[in-house]
Amino acid sequence: MFEMKKELIGPDVAVLHLSGRIAMGKPCQDIDAQVDELIREKVSKVVLDLTHVDRVDSTGFGTIVLNSGKLKKAGGELRVAGATGIVAEIAHSSQIPRIVPFHTNVEDAVANFAAV
Repeated sequence: MFEMKKELIGPDVAVLHLSGRIAMGKPCQDIDAQVDELIREKVSKVVLDLTHVDRVDSTGFGTIVLNSGKLKKAGGELRVAGATGIVAEIAHSSQIPRIVPFHTNVEDAVANFAAV
């Protein structure tokens, strides 16, 4: 069961707290739609909190990379926080962190925006 909760941290920073599985179909469509909406709302810095995500398939990782590109084009940035276990292993073996920065937790990811 996939769930997503949006948390606005500042005028241009949002955290999407995800849980369950990020897989082809509705979960990926929901993430795409939410990122598009945030861009329209001028929220350009987005953290995907994967702390409670237990699986991400190849389409899910593709969605993360695609949305990173959309945010970059809009002058923003996407970060991933809290990936552990098999999710982190697959991400690292697929070289995803070379494209999208991964952080241990949401606080680190948000603090890193300020440092840029």
